[in-house]
This record gives sequence, structure tokens and C-alpha cells, in this order.
Amino acid sequence: MKRTLFPATLSLVILLAACSGASDNAAEPEPAETMMPVEPDGGIGDGAGSPEPVVAETIPAAFRGVWDYVEGSCDPASDMRVDIGPETMQFYESHGDVTRIEVGSPQDIVVSLAMEGEGETWEMARRFTLTEGGRTLTSMPVGEEQFEPMPLKKCE
Repeated sequence: MKRTLFPATLSLVILLAACSGASDNAAEPEPAETMMPVEPDGGIGDGAGSPEPVVAETIPAAFRGVWDYVEGSCDPASDMRVDIGPETMQFYESHGDVTRIEVGSPQDIVVSLAMEGEGETWEMARRFTLTEGGRTLTSMPVGEEQFEPMPLKKCE
């Protein structure tokens, strides 16, 4: 006569589960803390007490497109031309992959880029401000790098 251990094993598992000492209260969630909403009172870098800027995943649509110096021709050979995409920027002899986008307002962003060009790599950040109803984009330095702000026009 052949005998199986299945019924005895099953009884043992049920008995062990019942005696495990686990509390039925363990599944109850802890009460959540109540937090008061905080309204932002300024933009990027407006002084003491400024809230953190909103970080975006892509460059806002209003900033995208081909831009050239206000007196430029918008020709692909223009050395002041920049092509801004959702996650990249193409300059005359260099290319940048976006690493961070801080949105201060619908007209003001700071873009950090991992740059590559002419056999070199570097990091840079630029503030871009839209004016004249989105027809002019001004690029300004961020950090220690200094240069005159450069107004750009949108190319058609």
C-alpha cells in the first residue's frame, strides 16, 4: 500500500500560518501628514526665498525652432544660427544634449547642455527669454561664463 504525505503537509502549513504571530493590523496604513500648499512668489533667481524652479522634461514648444541673430540671414551657414529641438540644440559647429530645463515662466527658461563640437566636450547653461510675442529669443550666460546677451529672431 502506497501512502502520500500531502494531507499531512497541508495540515502542517495551515497550522504554521495560523501560529505565525502576524498581526492583522499590519496592513493598516499610517495616517498621512497634512501639508499646506505653498504658492510660488517668484521666478528663477529672483532673490532670497525663491521657490525651486519647475523642471521640465523637454524644451517648451514656444522656444523650439530655428533662430538666428536679428540681423542674420537664417541661412544654414550662419554662424549665429541655433536649431532648438525638444531635447537638443544644434549650433554652428557644436551640438548640445539637454541635461536639465528649469522653467521660470512661459517666457523664461534655463537650459543645461552636454555639449560636443570640434573634438571637445563641455557643459554649459543658457538662459533663454522670449519677447515681442515670441518673435525674439534672447540668450544670456548662466554662471561664470560672460558674454553680451544675443537677441535672435525666429526663422520661417
